[in-house]
Amino acid sequence: MEAAWIIATILGGLGLFFAGSDMLTGNLRSLANRRIQQEIARVASSIPAGLMWGAILGAITQSTQIVTFILVGLLMARMIDARRALPMIVGANVGASVIIFVVTLDIEIVVLMALGGSGILMTMQRFQNWQAVLRAVFGLCLLYYGLVLLKMGAAPIAEEPFFKEMMAGAGGSPMAALAIGAALTLISQSSVSVSLLAIAFAASGLLSFEQTVMVAYGTNLGSSIATWLLSGQIRGTARQVAMYQFSFNIVGCIVLVPLFYTETLFGFPPLMAAVQSLSDDVGQQIAFAYLFFNMIAGFVLLPLIGPSERLLARLYPPTEQEDESRLAYLSDHVAGNPEIALIMAEKEQLRLLQRLPRYIDVPRLPEAGQRGRRMAELREAFRSVHRQAGIYIDDLADDRLVAENHERVYRIVDRHSRLETLEAALAEFAEAAPLLQGSAALEDIRIALVEGLDAVLLSFVEAMESGDPEDMALIQRITGDRGDLMEGVRRQFLSDETVSLGREEKLGLLQLTGLFERLIWMLREMTQKAPLAITQEES
Repeated sequence: MEAAWIIATILGGLGLFFAGSDMLTGNLRSLANRRIQQEIARVASSIPAGLMWGAILGAITQSTQIVTFILVGLLMARMIDARRALPMIVGANVGASVIIFVVTLDIEIVVLMALGGSGILMTMQRFQNWQAVLRAVFGLCLLYYGLVLLKMGAAPIAEEPFFKEMMAGAGGSPMAALAIGAALTLISQSSVSVSLLAIAFAASGLLSFEQTVMVAYGTNLGSSIATWLLSGQIRGTARQVAMYQFSFNIVGCIVLVPLFYTETLFGFPPLMAAVQSLSDDVGQQIAFAYLFFNMIAGFVLLPLIGPSERLLARLYPPTEQEDESRLAYLSDHVAGNPEIALIMAEKEQLRLLQRLPRYIDVPRLPEAGQRGRRMAELREAFRSVHRQAGIYIDDLADDRLVAENHERVYRIVDRHSRLETLEAALAEFAEAAPLLQGSAALEDIRIALVEGLDAVLLSFVEAMESGDPEDMALIQRITGDRGDLMEGVRRQFLSDETVSLGREEKLGLLQLTGLFERLIWMLREMTQKAPLAITQEES
């Protein structure tokens, strides 16, 4: 029964951790307007500022894992870049080291209060405008409490005879102490509990001071391995931060373990002697050793922030999906010049237009799983660029509207809204088309609608790219009213007694022809009311 409880608690902790991480990231993304991005960039604009804020976060959360995944969430929401995140990781490791000094401090009460408060406020109508903030806080609390559950589930393991035997087995050699400290931290998900247990063993004479120091070093190593395992699903730029945290303690071990043996054999450098001179209490001595481990690793890595960033970028480059989800033209640099910003906004919108024909490739994929994954990728990338560009476009409409550019700004805003509805309708069409794939009676009309829309879309994008009056006139002609044509198709199949259609086939036919008709009308409307000024100027 106890084994079942341990397994259930650990699984529950993992579920809360991953759900909280996803909730935190998603709601941070929705909060990522340009002013917030600028504020975060400002407070972490330099290495000292990043160190300071990282140390504060590490001291408050008492966990480098939590700080790492907060930064991963900020990176995935594009509210911070990797260069600003790396110094915060260094600071967080130093800040979290103070936990041994203040181990009696318990922030679980604060987390539970924040969890309950944000959950209650999320259900209140008057706080609807704060939903993204409340959900981000709620997700952060779930993430934290997931780690708490992991520790709770693993805590009984620390009382098991094999656990204590492993700890006592560290008395044999310092390297065994290092390995056991790492292994027990990985099992218990708590470097603090393992360090405190090692201190208790040292106080009882089971471990020497030197062996206890190596257990403390091992807990740092085990914590990083746990972070590496938890970040296994993360890819691209966000993976860089997780792996930097993993490498932080690896570097600490590479530097400090040889120094440990050098001091043991030759008495130099007197690092452990300095630690012992700071306090007569073995617990405080280990706390200082724990702190020095992270400070020395930080001192080694800080001058290498630039090379570390470049190395991580090579090892974990942005994914294709990540590149597709980024702005290519708009940035804070160009936003300061209204004329350039207008041109760049239209270039971003043209990029979005150029992606639309890819949606028609989705129904051609053979398997439903492939279609679902590809559609999710296309939609996520489109929405990300559309949302990020919308932030700059809203600023243009709010702050940069003058007599000379008001018409162009209006068209950009109007086009941006039309792009959103066009993409949604096109995705619906691409998802509906395969529903008729198994119908022998409707297969020809399904292919005709898919291929016909593909041809129209390609011609539309080409016309919007060129801005040529003849191309635009052609689009006007081929996107003429298709209502009568689609009604004829529906009447032909639905009223023909020789064609036997099931209920699902009839609904699919109505949906697909209706969406085709709507999409053709939307393309015509955009051609008439929201042509791209950049292509007209270039032509």
